[in-house]
Amino acid sequence: MDDGRPLAVTAVPGYRVEGLVGRGGMGEVYRAIDVRLGRPVALKVLTGAIAGDERQRRRLIEESQRAASLDHPNVVPVYEAGEADGLLFLAMRYVAGTDLKVLLRREGALEPGRAIAIAAQVADALDAAHRRDLVHRDVKPGNVLLDQADGREHAYLADFGLTQSTTDRGPADGQFMGTVDYVAPEQIRGDPIDGRADQYGLACLLFECLTGTVPYRTTSDVGALFAHLEEPVPSAAGRRVGLPADVDDVFERGLAKEPGQRYESCTALVAAARAALRLDAPRAGSRRTAVAIVVALAAVALAAAAFVIVRAEPRPPATTAPAGMLVRVDPRTNAVVSRSAVAGHPTNLVLTPGGVWMADFTEGVLWRQSRPGGPVERITSNGEPRDLAALGGKIYVAADGKAFSGVVSRYDAVSGIREDSIDQLTCAMASGDGVVWAAGCPAVQRLSTDGGKLRRLANTSVPYADPGTVENSRAQIREMAVGGGSVWVLGDARDRRAWRLDDRTGKLLATIPLGFQPRSVAIAGGAAWITDALHDIVVPVDAKTGRPGAPLHVGRGAAGIAADGGTLWVANTLDGTLSRIDARGRRVVATVKVGGAPREVTVGGGAVWVAGDAR
Repeated sequence: MDDGRPLAVTAVPGYRVEGLVGRGGMGEVYRAIDVRLGRPVALKVLTGAIAGDERQRRRLIEESQRAASLDHPNVVPVYEAGEADGLLFLAMRYVAGTDLKVLLRREGALEPGRAIAIAAQVADALDAAHRRDLVHRDVKPGNVLLDQADGREHAYLADFGLTQSTTDRGPADGQFMGTVDYVAPEQIRGDPIDGRADQYGLACLLFECLTGTVPYRTTSDVGALFAHLEEPVPSAAGRRVGLPADVDDVFERGLAKEPGQRYESCTALVAAARAALRLDAPRAGSRRTAVAIVVALAAVALAAAAFVIVRAEPRPPATTAPAGMLVRVDPRTNAVVSRSAVAGHPTNLVLTPGGVWMADFTEGVLWRQSRPGGPVERITSNGEPRDLAALGGKIYVAADGKAFSGVVSRYDAVSGIREDSIDQLTCAMASGDGVVWAAGCPAVQRLSTDGGKLRRLANTSVPYADPGTVENSRAQIREMAVGGGSVWVLGDARDRRAWRLDDRTGKLLATIPLGFQPRSVAIAGGAAWITDALHDIVVPVDAKTGRPGAPLHVGRGAAGIAADGGTLWVANTLDGTLSRIDARGRRVVATVKVGGAPREVTVGGGAVWVAGDAR
C-alpha cells in the first residue's frame, strides 16, 4: 500500500509510477503501469552499494534476464530488467495481496497444514530454478507473496532477479548477499553454493511458519551468523506445543551445517515435514472430497491462534534421543578411544576431580561423566549455563537467568552440590594459575577461590572502540584464557580486538587489534592462539609484543581450542575433526577424525576431551 510519502522515482521510461509499495535492504518497490501493455507491474528500483557498483549492475541485469526465462506458476515473473537515467530496475508481475512476513507478524505460527501448503509451493519453485542452475540465495518470508484470489492461497516466490548462477563461486564479487535469519552456513563462509543453500533458507522459513520464531533468536546480526555456523539446530517441538517430536529430525537434516547432509531437494524436505506432522498428502478424489478438504483447512486456519507458542519458559525436557557426544582421544596415538552419547547439546567443558563437566545452554542443564566411558548424568543448573571454569576441586558455572539477569555459581566438582552463587551477567569464564575470571560486557572480574563466600576481588572495564559506531559496537566478550601471568580477553565479531590483563590485579596491559572475527583462545609457546571459524585458521599473538603471527590453516570451522604444554588442540565444527598443533614449531602435526560437530575441547588426565553434536 502507498504510505503517502513522496516518491523517490517519478518515472521510468515505459512505466507510469502510481505509488510506493515498500522498501527493503536492496531497493524500493513501486506499483506502476506498463503503458505499452496496460498491465499493472511491481517496479523494483535497486539502491545502495549494488546499484552503484558497475560490475554488480552488469551481473544483476544478466542474471535477471536469465531469471526472466523461468516460467513457473509459483515464481513472480520478471518482465524486464534494465537501466534508465542511472536507475537499475526490475519490472515484475504485480501481486495484489500480502507477503508471508506480514502474515507471520500478524498471526504468529501458522496451522501446520497451511504452513506445509505454502512451503510446498515455494519448494516447487526453487526446485524448478535449481534444475536451470539458478540459486535464489535469499529465501525468506518477505520474498513469498500470497494471493488469496479465487478462495485459494497461492504463493509466489519473488526476487528471482537477484539470483546467482551455480557457476559463480562464493558471494557475488565478494559481497555477502542474503538475510541473516535465513542464510546458509556455506553462504556466510563464501563457499561455492548451489540449491542446497536455498533449501536451508526454506527450512528456516518453514521453522518460522510452524513455531512463530526464526531458528536462531539472537540480539544481533553477528550473533545470528555465528549461530548458523556453530549452534546446534533448535527444537521446533520445544517451541510450540502440539508439534510432534519427529519434526525435529526433519529440521536436523534441513538445517545441517554441511550441504551434503541435507535433503536431495526442497520438495523432499517439505515431504518429510508433511510426514512428520502426520499430514496426508493431497490425493486424487471426487470433487466433493476436494471441497471438504478445503473447508476443513479453512476452519483449522481460523483456529490457528489457539496454538500456544513457548517462547522462554518453561524449557522443554532434554531430547530423548542422544543428540550430543563426548569423545576421548589418546594424545599419544591421536586415536579416538571412547565415544559417549549425551542426551542434549554439550558445548563448553572442563576436566575436574569429579570427571568431565559440560554446559548445555540449549537444554538449560549441566552434564557430567564421572569416569571415562561411564554414564553421562544430568545435573540441574542454576540458570541456563553458558560457560564453565574449574579450579581446586570446584567448578564455576556462568548461567543466564530471567529477564536479562545472570548468575555465577560454585559447585563441588565431586558431589555436584551447589555451594554458593553471585548475581552477575556473564558470557565467558576462564581459570588457571590459581585464579578464576568471569566476563560480562564490558566488566571483567576476578572471583574469589578461597572456599568462602563467592565474591569479586578485582574489576576491569574493557574499553569500547573509540569512536564508537554501529559496526564496532561490542555485544559480548567472546572468550577468555589464563596463562603466563595474564588474562587474555576476546572481543566479538564486531569489536575485533583482544586485551591482555594482569591475572591478579586486572590491570589492562595491552589492547590488540586482530583484523578477524575471534572465536576461542588458548595460551602456549609464548603466544595466545586465537581461532577464526570463518577462515578456518588459528592465529598466534605474541605475548610480549602483541603482534599477530602467520595464521595456521586447520580444519573447517575452527572453534574451541585447548593447550597442553607446547601442544594445542583445535575442534573443527564443520568437518568433524580435531587439529593437533605444535606450538613451538607453529605447524599442524596431526588431524584426528572425531565425527559429528565438535565445538569445544579440553585437555587433562592423559586425554583430550571433545564435546559437540553427534549429528
